[in-house]
Amino acid sequence: MENTVSSHSLCLILLLLFTTHQGAMDILQIEKLCADLSLADEEVGGLDAPDLHTTPDGSIHHNLVGRLLTDRQVRFDHLQQVLASVWRPVMGMYAVSLAEDLFLFQFPHPRDLQRVVDDGPWSFENNHLILEQVPTGVLPEEVKLDSVPFWIQIHGLPTMYASSDFLAKIGEYVGDFIAVDPFNFGGAWKSYYRIRVRLHVTSPLKRRMRLKRRDGTIQWITFKYERLSTFCYCCGVLGHSDKFCKTVYEEGVLPEAFPFGAWMRAGPRRQVKPIGSKWLLQTPNSAPEPSTLPPAGPSPATLVGLEETGGLQGDLKRRREEEESEVVGRDVLMTDTTKHHGQASLADQTRQDQ
Repeated sequence: MENTVSSHSLCLILLLLFTTHQGAMDILQIEKLCADLSLADEEVGGLDAPDLHTTPDGSIHHNLVGRLLTDRQVRFDHLQQVLASVWRPVMGMYAVSLAEDLFLFQFPHPRDLQRVVDDGPWSFENNHLILEQVPTGVLPEEVKLDSVPFWIQIHGLPTMYASSDFLAKIGEYVGDFIAVDPFNFGGAWKSYYRIRVRLHVTSPLKRRMRLKRRDGTIQWITFKYERLSTFCYCCGVLGHSDKFCKTVYEEGVLPEAFPFGAWMRAGPRRQVKPIGSKWLLQTPNSAPEPSTLPPAGPSPATLVGLEETGGLQGDLKRRREEEESEVVGRDVLMTDTTKHHGQASLADQTRQDQ
């Protein structure tokens, strides 16, 4: 038998008590008591929200399963928002959380999936995201997630040895060779060569390789990894930093003795050219270099106004006469007549004619 009594039953009991003991019944007082009981019942009653079980769409066969190389808890809502904004699939995508550390990404169109695979590796909050395609008829939970494909730059390799076959052998030395960058031999001079290699997440990264020449000499070639996120400078393994490395704890290795470092990360392939360097002063006391730019003329608006009033030719002739009058012997005084003359602080800059 239930111990709880509904508010409707309590109202009936109160009604009987007031009728029996008082004879006359205070209707307003009974209504107030019943209302209070109803509010109390609302505070303790209600239903528990059902669990949301998002299931993959079985009609979509272009799926990627992935996990992050981290032991931290991941906010899936934030993860899917960030990845969708970075990947920008043309035909859209679905994201499903299969477990706390396992995610499924479904693409209605195979080209979106292939672009994500080709442009990897990817990371989230500086943690590597391991992604693998789910074969047809295989459960996502059964796919092995223990390797990441990387684009690796090979530095220091002599041009005479830079053939596709030898680059493939270097790839097998670093990990599991996938492909050679087709633009390695495009005719433009490069200081490095690129190869696509699959690396196992439990193996240390390769820093360099000895190249034995036929004359017996040794030359070192080094490797740089594109889109390389968190890895340990002590043991060289992906997924953790030296702050959480067991080798550092057990052997007490100091940071200055770490064999790996940030130099293994390849910089962005497209770097912004320093086009503003010619206008930047190196030090306050250093004399600026002579400008190679021609003197600024009148603004377009001024030219249009002069042309409309018929005074363009006369103004140009007057400017030439003023410039000729400034020539004294071999000394030429360079003047600035632009409207930004005072703002640029070029009033005291002169140049001697060579």
